[in-house]
Amino acid sequence: MKNTYKFDFKTGEFVMKNGSPAVLSGLDALKMWIEKCLRTQLGRYSIYNGTGYGANIEDLVIGNTYGIDFAESELQREIETALLKHDNINSLTDFSVTRSGDLLTVSFTLDTVYGTDTEVLNL
Repeated sequence: MKNTYKFDFKTGEFVMKNGSPAVLSGLDALKMWIEKCLRTQLGRYSIYNGTGYGANIEDLVIGNTYGIDFAESELQREIETALLKHDNINSLTDFSVTRSGDLLTVSFTLDTVYGTDTEVLNL
């Protein structure tokens, strides 16, 4: 995995260290790629045309009242499709979704070339 810059999605800014953007590598870089990928709507940005980068998540979580079972099933399919394109991700298991008001929390376990890691993301 190439090095990547650390981005704070809460503040909308890159994380700085000693006056320069903080650089991530290995599993940390992969985790940043995962979060960026899942926050990028597939097909929205021309820079990603033809790459398959991103996920169709917005249609499932914004402005819809799908039942949690349907939403969970579709979210799992969309997330697996998006993430398993990365060469460093072998599999995704233990997928779960919880909804609290407008907040949707997704968790899953990844088997990667760096080992096993559990991800918890708020969408």
